[in-house]
Amino acid sequence: MGMSLLLAFTIPGPTEQKKAVGSLLHLSPQLKAAFEPSEDFKPIPKPGSFDWLSSHEEAGQTYGQFLKSRPNKPGAGGRKLIYLQPIGDFPEGAPQLATLKKYMEAYFYPMAVKVAETLKLADLKSVSSRGDQVNCTDLLNVLEARIPKDAFVVMGVTMKDLYPGPEWNFVFGMARLKARCGIFSFARYGIEDDKKRALLRALKVISHETGHVFGIKHCTHFHCLMNGSNSLSETDRAPLHFCPACLRKIHWGLRFKPAERYQKLADFLKVNDLEKEAEWFQKRVVKTK
Repeated sequence: MGMSLLLAFTIPGPTEQKKAVGSLLHLSPQLKAAFEPSEDFKPIPKPGSFDWLSSHEEAGQTYGQFLKSRPNKPGAGGRKLIYLQPIGDFPEGAPQLATLKKYMEAYFYPMAVKVAETLKLADLKSVSSRGDQVNCTDLLNVLEARIPKDAFVVMGVTMKDLYPGPEWNFVFGMARLKARCGIFSFARYGIEDDKKRALLRALKVISHETGHVFGIKHCTHFHCLMNGSNSLSETDRAPLHFCPACLRKIHWGLRFKPAERYQKLADFLKVNDLEKEAEWFQKRVVKTK
């Protein structure tokens, strides 16, 4: 099955990419510059035999299809905040919650992000565990039952390894999109080996999963943060940025000025020594002013 999917997937060309973005005719010059496919956005690479698209048949999602899916709109019904919900202890060397908050405020600018009070695992009697692992299905039930009224999404973050049920070995995370909550573990990100790489992995995964809550499906049109991933090595190869089509989808809900958002991300990445990524975002600031 994997091989037939591999052979069936063809890399979208410029025509399909333009179709994914949709018509830019009536947009301002700044928005046209932000959403125009250009050399800054690479085509999706041909999937290897262990990559996501070799085992998942996905058609992608155009901007038009995104609108038709009637995604949740930030701010509707007073749901205007992204909550980061820490669960359990965060040892020294783990990604800092204050850092994740700043990043999320830049990535989903101008939405505000709030760090909730830490949930202690000992207090969560309904959450089962297996050795050092915690059941994330139980954790999601806890999060779903206590979503604040002003939350657009609640993202649980933990250093505990997760499993969803007895038949699973582990998962990096899980989300319930309609219920607007997710939980992600940084347990397997190699924090003890390379803090910078572990932080970049955490940034990619938390913004990818939050992108899903905005109604964005996996991207198959460009090399994009919203590409599916089967492994940490595939996550490492993915860029930190949204492609023009996915950027247009979050813009529908957030209405940011692209250059302002890009600048905030470039500044955050410089401060955190992620020079290569900072350079990409800084280049986009100039092109979208």
